[in-house]
Amino acid sequence: MQIAMDACSAILLSKASSIDIFTKKHNIVITTLAYDEIIKGKEKKFDDALLIEKLFNERAFRKVEIKNKELFRKFQYDFGLGDGESSTIVFAIENKIAVLTDNKQARKASKIYGLKLIGSPEIVVSLFKAKAVNKDKAFYALEKLRKAGWFQDYIIEMAMEEIKNG
Repeated sequence: MQIAMDACSAILLSKASSIDIFTKKHNIVITTLAYDEIIKGKEKKFDDALLIEKLFNERAFRKVEIKNKELFRKFQYDFGLGDGESSTIVFAIENKIAVLTDNKQARKASKIYGLKLIGSPEIVVSLFKAKAVNKDKAFYALEKLRKAGWFQDYIIEMAMEEIKNG
């Protein structure tokens, strides 16, 4: 399954030490605009930006462009989304693929447009279920997501419960 990942989720999965495993297991695309948002962090020597650039150079995912600029602007106006989130959703719509976002407004827009929606905690659980990470690594990743993200506690708790129950 191909998945369009936005900058927020890429950064969070990087902080959770899960992005490298995730990109090996799935066909991931990132819009050029979302990628550019991430890479701005290189100026501040953010580890996540450096790791994501390394993964791109290793061809762990590919950059893509959107076609529908009008829809892109609509998402910015109607939902107050930035370039990365707007372009990620537009690409997902154009190509009928899933979208990985943890941004509240982007998730709302994705639901309204009927996209298959994935969040970073779900990725961690899926990596555990696929035996790509062990229980300790999965709990570590979820704790990192709790600290770095804006997730409501119950979302992380539900993911942890799913891992506990194997």
